Amino acid sequence: MGNHPAETYHRIRRIVFCTYNDPKRGPAVAKKFLEGYRNKLGHEGYVGLKAELAFYDRHKDDYGLTVAGDMGEHADFSGVLDHRACRFDVTTTLAFKTWDEFEPFLGQGVRYKIALLNHNTFELTEVLDLGFKRCADCADGFLIPCVTLMSENRNSHGESSWSNDQLLVDICTCCHTYVEQARHTHHWMFTNQEMVEAAMDIEDAEQTSRGTSDVLDQHNLAIYKYFRREFNDRLMAVAEHGYSVDEPSTGGGHWAMQMVFKNKAVADNLPNEIKCTSEL
Repeated sequence: MGNHPAETYHRIRRIVFCTYNDPKRGPAVAKKFLEGYRNKLGHEGYVGLKAELAFYDRHKDDYGLTVAGDMGEHADFSGVLDHRACRFDVTTTLAFKTWDEFEPFLGQGVRYKIALLNHNTFELTEVLDLGFKRCADCADGFLIPCVTLMSENRNSHGESSWSNDQLLVDICTCCHTYVEQARHTHHWMFTNQEMVEAAMDIEDAEQTSRGTSDVLDQHNLAIYKYFRREFNDRLMAVAEHGYSVDEPSTGGGHWAMQMVFKNKAVADNLPNEIKCTSEL
């Protein structure tokens, strides 16, 4: 009777990492061993172990990594991040990682991190705090935190208050529902559309089209970094509330949160827009 797939995986994993850390054989031989075990591992097992080996090979010194044993601690490596002990779980997809998987293992002093690697290049994409919670509405998708930029606030007379609201929302990757978590108000935090309109007021059309793209990219990235630092360190995207025209002849269309920045860790999981109401 053959070994259970999990037993096969862990046996080959031990061989590969023992070989890697053997001074007489080392990384090159370990990588050859991995390729030799490709058929026995199967596609998912091979990709998973290759991702682990790539993360360890490239970042063992960055995070002080040591290989975790098969002792039920639900982690691939132990290490240090921001001067604190961490356990790292390596993956090439967010689809298999949820908060519920890790919650039983959480304790005082040790944090869990998800090391997300690109499934084609096996380069590290992002180190995330645990997985994302599942959507309560559809139970299939994951809730991705996003900040949505709102248009300039005006009073009942249409006069500007010189401020804009920003909504922190969780967006489901599957059913695309959204849940508002918090609302903030800032002065001079314009939407992309407002920045384009302002640029057109002071520059000619040629200058505007030539320089706007880079300016908006920098604007969105700055907002992303600010909100991630100040309000939600799991923030993954920036959207803008606006009206999309579907029928130019009639002006017909729909209101949506249109993505203007997506962290590459979730770029494949989020759509380019989420339909919503005109008032948020």
